[in-house]
Amino acid sequence: MDIDYSKTCFVIMPFGSKPVGGKTVDFDALYSDIFMPAISSVDLPEGGKLNPHRTDQDFFTGDIKFEMFQYLEYSRFALADVSGLNFNVAYELGVRHCAREAGTAIFRQEKTAPPFDISSIKAFPYEYEPAGEAEKARALIARVLTESLVRNRPDSPVRLALNAQRESGQIDDLLAQAENAIRNLDFPGAMDIYRQAVAADPGNPLPKMKLGLLCKKNDIWDEALQQFTDATAVTPRYSEAWRERGIAENEVAEQSGKQLDTRPAPGELSVRKAIELNQKGFDAWGALGGILKRAKRFTEALAAYEQSMKVSGSHPYPLLNALGLRAQVAGKLALTPADKLALGRALAVREGQAKQDPPFDRPWCFFDAALIKLFLGDGAAFRTTALAGFSYPDTVGWQRKTFVDSLHLLLPATEELPGLQDGLAVLEPMLS
Repeated sequence: MDIDYSKTCFVIMPFGSKPVGGKTVDFDALYSDIFMPAISSVDLPEGGKLNPHRTDQDFFTGDIKFEMFQYLEYSRFALADVSGLNFNVAYELGVRHCAREAGTAIFRQEKTAPPFDISSIKAFPYEYEPAGEAEKARALIARVLTESLVRNRPDSPVRLALNAQRESGQIDDLLAQAENAIRNLDFPGAMDIYRQAVAADPGNPLPKMKLGLLCKKNDIWDEALQQFTDATAVTPRYSEAWRERGIAENEVAEQSGKQLDTRPAPGELSVRKAIELNQKGFDAWGALGGILKRAKRFTEALAAYEQSMKVSGSHPYPLLNALGLRAQVAGKLALTPADKLALGRALAVREGQAKQDPPFDRPWCFFDAALIKLFLGDGAAFRTTALAGFSYPDTVGWQRKTFVDSLHLLLPATEELPGLQDGLAVLEPMLS
């Protein structure tokens, strides 16, 4: 096939009929009835029309995967429909964002939420039923493509981030040196290098975040808070920086002996700012749950963790915290078959991470696996796994204390958790 990529709009979308938001959607019909006519109506700035293409509707003599990569690399424009959270769509969109700085637009059906990992990227909502909505969708697509072609502004988050880092120039080598120091467990050395990177490019939030996270990891909370605060100052819409700032504000308040049960609690406003900037950030909802839990606002904390579970698809972190708070709020666990199924899936994930070399997300992979084993009734395995987390070389005091505090929340449900009291008796003396 002889394709003029300078006039091509490659459509990234599911093929055939797929489930979306509780109903089955015929994506082939959507392509024919909505996307093709909308794309075909778009005038190119230099003259001529934009031509829609989709790999399953082309006739190739070679490898369709090779042709797909050519489309992703060379097409003048790419349009992605992320409705239904299709894996192939996500993969192709990622390839496109790496390949091209500009010329990509994302659409989603009105009643479906985008995946949380790209929720900070604009995804234009559309509907296709009834006929009036279909006409509006065609008009929206045509308008977005026309304006994007004229303006030709960078829209790839990958290229924008990499370009910003390249522009800063001096810090590239410093960041690489810091990462190598971390791999060698030279945390003081890595922090010194990150401090050099911060000084070299004070307007870049990346080294500030990396330094802040490393300080947090090593219990240096005052400096961590300063770096996260500076990151929010230079990039006010940086959701992750606001989240980490709130966590650090709460920890610094506790270490200085301040009350944590105020309204708002220390760090609460910063974490709520993170959520405002990214409603799908499950870590921010989880951080809010942690702050509210420390403030003894258990019902509100439970609601925050449940929201974190919802947007993350039952990630182990909010799942386990929600179950712990259930014991506090309801006085019992009363695990359902669905709870046990979710716990089993979470255990497989966390045990797999604990077996990596080095363990991924340590020591939390150990602590979460221990807690799951406790919930599932294996008290001996709970103690063994918790001790593995306690004794890991880079586990620090606040991590051990946070884990033990989570166990204390379970005390109202002691009768349902054989091994809880014995485990606490072993672990609590190790906090001093």
